[in-house]
Order: sequence, then C-alpha cells, then structure tokens
Amino acid sequence: MVSVKRLIVILPLLLLSFAGCEQEDTLLSERDKIENYLTSSRNMVAEEDLGSVIEDNPSFYNLFDRYAYRHIVNYYEEGRDERTEVAWGDDLELRFRAYVFTGSEPSLSTLYWTNVEEVILSLQQQSDSKLEWSSEPLKVKLGTTEMLEGLELTLAGCRERDSVQVYMTSNLAYGKKLLGSVPKNSMIAWYMQIEKVTK
Repeated sequence: MVSVKRLIVILPLLLLSFAGCEQEDTLLSERDKIENYLTSSRNMVAEEDLGSVIEDNPSFYNLFDRYAYRHIVNYYEEGRDERTEVAWGDDLELRFRAYVFTGSEPSLSTLYWTNVEEVILSLQQQSDSKLEWSSEPLKVKLGTTEMLEGLELTLAGCRERDSVQVYMTSNLAYGKKLLGSVPKNSMIAWYMQIEKVTK
C-alpha cells in the first residue's frame, strides 16, 4: 500500500511529467504548421537541404533552437555581403509588422503590432479609430533589450537593409501570457526590415 507521504511526493512529479509531454506535443504541432507553411505555401527548403536543390538561388529558411524559423528575403541581393552584419551587442533600428501566425499567409486581420506608417494609416481608415502605435523605428540592442526570444535568436547574422521574416512557436514568443489581441500559446510571425546596424 502506498503511504500518504509518498503520494504527496509522487503526485506532483506525475502531474509535471504529464504537463511536459502535453507542452512538447503542442510545440511539435506548431513546428509542423510552420514547416508546412514554409515548404508548401512558400516553396522553401530548409538550409540543410540546399545541396539537393537543382535551381539557382533557391528560397530557404534557417531553423534555430526550439523552433524559430528565419527567411532572409533578399539573401541573394547583389552587394548584400558588403553590408554590416548583425552581431550581439549591436544597436538595431527595425521597421516591422507582427502577426499572430495561424499556419496561413499573415494578413491585416492577424496583425497585432506594426510601426509601418502605411499599414497604420490603412488600419485607421478601415476602423475609423486612432491607433496608438508609433511609426518610429523600433530601436533595440541585441542581447540586452528585452525582446521575444525567437527574434533574439534569429537576428544575429542578418545584415543591414535585410528584409527578414521570422516564424516562432509559442514557447519562443509570449507562451502562456495573454497580450492584448494575442491569445495565449500563439505562434508569432514578424516581418522586418533592418534599417540600421550600429556597432
């Protein structure tokens, strides 16, 4: 017979184990949705599969720790390699659109934050309301400014004037926090232009 003391010790451990499995299943499901979108809807390949692609300059994504995906839209642009590369500790100025990612093409209906003036004006015209969003570039210092982990993981290695798309599972975004119009456990997509990099 199991004693009450043992149950007090064992039961919380069992509950934690079950919660951990459930969370891992959720992350794997989110990962599958992002990868399916990138490979099927966007016709991209994973960086490690580039060697098996015949076409010139194929569209590809990089995978970072625990399911953050980065696509540099202008990766093959002439002169890109000569521009300043982003490293930890650099000051960045970003123009961005942030979306709740549902597994399909991000749209204005899933947008939760932006500093792109044209998008802000368009949203204001549609809803006849004044948004409190600033159109100033977002200024961050990589590695010291508090930001979504998925963004922090993927910005290093980009270059000034890059157009970058980042998709992340909920654990690298807001997790279980409810943030305004962003539901708990939401996948997130950020579309960014790196306007300036200062060493």
